Order: sequence, then C-alpha cells, then structure tokens
Amino acid sequence: MNSTEIDALKKRVLQLEIENQNCRLEKEEMFKNLNKIIQEKDKFQREHSNLLLKEQELRNISRSYEIIIDELAHSINSDIFIAVNFLSRSLDNPKIKKADSHIKQVRDLNNLLMTYLKRDELQFSGQFKEIVLEQVLNEQIELIKNSLSTLRISSDEHEENLEKLIVTPEIKGNSTVLIVEEFASALSLIVKDLIRNAFKHTNEENPEITVSLEDNESYVILLIKNNRAIDPVLADWFNNNSLADPQNMSKSSKVGLRVVKKWVDLLKIPVKYVSNKKDDYTTVEVKFPKRIAYDKI
Repeated sequence: MNSTEIDALKKRVLQLEIENQNCRLEKEEMFKNLNKIIQEKDKFQREHSNLLLKEQELRNISRSYEIIIDELAHSINSDIFIAVNFLSRSLDNPKIKKADSHIKQVRDLNNLLMTYLKRDELQFSGQFKEIVLEQVLNEQIELIKNSLSTLRISSDEHEENLEKLIVTPEIKGNSTVLIVEEFASALSLIVKDLIRNAFKHTNEENPEITVSLEDNESYVILLIKNNRAIDPVLADWFNNNSLADPQNMSKSSKVGLRVVKKWVDLLKIPVKYVSNKKDDYTTVEVKFPKRIAYDKI
C-alpha cells in the first residue's frame, strides 16, 4: 500500500469519525426532543385530567343549580296559585283586582324564566298564541299608573304629575301578532319595561308620553316617546352600536333594559332607541313581527 492510498484511507477514517460524531449528536438531540415530547404529553394528560375534573364539578354545580331553581319555581307557583285563588273571590274590590293582576304577572314571569333557562332542553309545542298588542299596551299602562311608587321616582312632585298624566295609545290598523306559545308572556314583559322606562324618564314638571301602534305588511310597530332624553351612550349600547356597558345608568333602568334586550335579541324583535339631546326627548321603536318564532341554534 503506497503513501497515497494510506493518506486516502486516513481521510476516509477521519470522515467516518466525523459522521459518527454527527450521528451521536443527532441521536442525543433526538432523545432530548423525545423526552421533551414525553414531558409535554404527561403535562397535557395532567391538564386534561384536571379539565375533566373541573368539567364534572361544573356539571354537578349546574345540576344542583337546576334542581334549586326547579324547586324554587315550583314553590313560587304553588304560593301564587293559592294567592290567585283567594284573590279571585274578591275581584269586585279594585285594590284586590290590582293585586291579582300583579300576582298573575309574577306567575307569568316565573314560568317565562323557567322556559328561558330550559330552552335548550325543552321540546316546544310548535303552537302559536294570538296576542292583541293594543290590549297588552293598555293593561300595562294602567298597571303602571296604579303603581307609580314602584318606579322609585325621587321627586314627589314628579310622581304627582305622573298621576295626572293621561296616556291614550293611538292605534292604526290591526295590532294582533302570533308568537310561539311558550314565550307568549315575553311580549307583556317587553312592553311593561319599555313603558315603565318612559314614565320614569319624563320631565318632572310637565311629563309627556305618547304611544302608538301601527301595522304594516310585516310588523306591528310600537312607538313610545317621552320628554326627556336618555344618555346617548345608553342608546348606543342598547342599539348594539357600542360594546361599552353604561356605568351611569340607574340600577332599575339597567335591569329593565337588560331584560328587554335579552328577550328582543332571543326572539329577533327589532328595537331602536333614539336620544334627542337638543329637543330633550327619547323615542323607542319596536317592530313586532306578525309571526314571532323561536329557532333553537
């Protein structure tokens, strides 16, 4: 073997040593990555197990919550049933009649809330109920006029002036709509809270409210106008023009409008608030579809 062959052999041995070193390094890197993958897998399994435990815990809490709500609703309905039976014997007394109307509204609201909470589980009948909005509107105006103290108006003068206020709805056309039977009570709730808000937010010395119902081919349109402008921030929030939650809104208004917003969004009833600061008035337009359905998502 000559020197040239020996040099070539040395080069080949050196190359093999380098390749062997690279293989060893690659093998070490591979084992590192494999260990990292195993560690991440173990971490994922632990986190997954924790999530399963938390999910089960939430299910248990949710189930307990549903049981409590069911029991509460049953208890409320039982007491209301007894109260309505007793009151029905003395409806010739105006005060008893008023109390009976309010208790029936509590009953309807309780049933409505239970339907809302169980809406994803319930099998809906598919039946529709006919509602005459003119009748609903007049009933709610009368009930509010007879219970102005519940509006929590700070000024005695304001409340006294509201007592003198006469609100006569202007009706144009047929105000009858159809709504899925299980949510029929929602219409009274929507009208009540919007009218209550209109009464509450009026000029203290000279309160004014105008209300109208007008039907067209697709809707029965309720228009309410009161002579005090609400905060434009509140109007934007209600109209979904802003995600900012109004912080300066009174608690009673906030609760009432949140309830209205929840129901009109659920039943796809278009509602729009307009605040006119210049002329100091507020209008709210509600477009009740002639047929109000509920589609599960």
